[in-house]
Amino acid sequence: MKQRRETGESKALPPSSLIDRMRQELPAMKRADRAVADALLENIDAATRSSVKAVAGRAGVSEPSVIRFARHMGCEGFSDFKIRLAQDYAIGRMYLSADYQHPAKTGSDVAGHVYEATSQALASAFAQRDPAALDRAADLIDGSRRVFCFGVGGSSANVAAEAENRLFRLDLAASATADAYKQRITAATAGKDDVFLMFSVTGRPRSLIESARSAKQCGASIIAVTTAGTPLAIEADVLIPLIAFDEEKFFYMPNRGRYGQLFILDCLATLLGGRRMKHISSKLWNARTMLADLNGESENQPVGD
Repeated sequence: MKQRRETGESKALPPSSLIDRMRQELPAMKRADRAVADALLENIDAATRSSVKAVAGRAGVSEPSVIRFARHMGCEGFSDFKIRLAQDYAIGRMYLSADYQHPAKTGSDVAGHVYEATSQALASAFAQRDPAALDRAADLIDGSRRVFCFGVGGSSANVAAEAENRLFRLDLAASATADAYKQRITAATAGKDDVFLMFSVTGRPRSLIESARSAKQCGASIIAVTTAGTPLAIEADVLIPLIAFDEEKFFYMPNRGRYGQLFILDCLATLLGGRRMKHISSKLWNARTMLADLNGESENQPVGD
């Protein structure tokens, strides 16, 4: 009964979930049904691969009792029940784990977890760095007419916005959007001197894939910071690989993948800054002067981030 005790009376899963329904109805079930539910909830992963005979043996009931239980849960039979159970478990397993039920709650524990996650993301991004890809990406951006920075969702959209923030300071015509409609329109009206810098942890958002395909047809170049082998990676002219982490264990924490994305963006921005220094130094000087007029003189006033 270990797993059920860990999950307690949590209502983490939606009411339509088969797992949650079993937990909610358990106290009112008849003896045989309760025995079957207990056997299933004890190890849901194993239950999705078990036969009627195996479940009946663990529950101490007859095989017809197991089939009746499946039908009581709204399924056509035990095979249908296992399919639905597997679907529910695939979506909800992270919410059923002990890590979800007992997350870090103290400042010390949280700081340790976040530091570890950040360090892992940066170490991974550094280990899989591709200097040649960074050079090719910098070549494309440096020679571009316009740079469009795309991302969708949480971290990738924010990193795309940060890319605009880094690049416009280098006197590059950079703009960012996370709007799927605007992404498609921008891609459809692109030209051969335009570059699209796309960020995605999964490499699977439709708007990015379709925009990349459309922009390439218009002669633009695609730089993708994403997982190798994904649909977006396949569309890219230059792939800067970034391995996606399994976020299920600590899903309640901010996505650590963004640290890897920011590492790559910082590498690109630094590389471009070095290449364009003669061109932009006087403009950055003017920018610092403007900031000094606004906020007063400060040796620590940043202009490059």
